[in-house]
Amino acid sequence: MHCLPPRIRMRRASGRWPPGGRFGRGGGAFTLIEVTLAIGVVAFCLLTIFGLIPVGLRTNKAAVQQTAANGILSAVIADLRATPSTLPLGSGTTSQEFGISIPANTVISGTTLYFAGSGQFTQTLILTGSAQSEYLLTANFLPSGSGSRAATFVNLEVSWPAESGTANPEGFVQDFVALDRN
Repeated sequence: MHCLPPRIRMRRASGRWPPGGRFGRGGGAFTLIEVTLAIGVVAFCLLTIFGLIPVGLRTNKAAVQQTAANGILSAVIADLRATPSTLPLGSGTTSQEFGISIPANTVISGTTLYFAGSGQFTQTLILTGSAQSEYLLTANFLPSGSGSRAATFVNLEVSWPAESGTANPEGFVQDFVALDRN
């Protein structure tokens, strides 16, 4: 039985050290330079990843806001389309869910609604509380012709934040709708 490690046994038998040197340089150990370079590469990668986190958070916030604005726009369009026809055809009425005043076909008008993140809506801007206005809906009805069979045209825009108004919004979504209410 040998109680000496194999390298030392090889030294005794041959009179010289095995390949790789006395301390086993060929045996997989790392030098201080290699460790320093590895730490530098890892630090560079971590700095790059940490630098991208704020960009990812801003992009996520913008995507959430745009999705909510598109949901508001879809709900308003569905409400306007669900509004029953009027007699005589083409005269003014009001939508059922959001209470948007739909004018007669030849009249230009606009409606403004404010929406909270929870989906509640009001006709006035609310800056505090749980029903704080986050989105501004502007519905502009355009003249569509003089006949009673003409479609009703509406330009819808949802912008955010609501307190910025339409002057300088952080973001907005827009849609043009032709309603056949005749």
